[in-house]
Amino acid sequence: MVLRRKLSAEIEIKSRPENYFKLMKEELYHLPNAVSDIHGVEVHEVTSKPMAPSSPGLILLVNGKKETSKERLEIDEASWSVTMVAVDGDIPERYKSFRVIYKIVPATIHEPPTVKATIVYEKYKEADADPRKEMEFNVTMVEEIDKHLLAGPVISNKAK
Repeated sequence: MVLRRKLSAEIEIKSRPENYFKLMKEELYHLPNAVSDIHGVEVHEVTSKPMAPSSPGLILLVNGKKETSKERLEIDEASWSVTMVAVDGDIPERYKSFRVIYKIVPATIHEPPTVKATIVYEKYKEADADPRKEMEFNVTMVEEIDKHLLAGPVISNKAK
């Protein structure tokens, strides 16, 4: 039996969607300045080829517990989406596969801009927990990035 599932949340943002997308695809080193529970970002691989994935390493707190995650980034310029695929760290110990898709949706005449965060995951066994705390973390992260972008540029010496 396949234990592949999805959790999704759509979060309204007030910042400019193009700035949000730029931060997610090119400026992840700003995350420790923007998100209170991210305490470090190291980019392990960078390529100059368009659409090529990079591999950031994140040090973060989820429910007060320090976790690490190395992720492969997949950027889709056409649909304004960034996918983070967990390849090493604490998350692959809990899930057979785990990816978070951030789709930035521009405003329409009737709707404000949003970020849709979707976690696509596969459990090792049915009794394993669903990643609800990870989704709560991602919703908070989206909200804190939005506040950071609205506040304007902030210079900090936090880890790059």
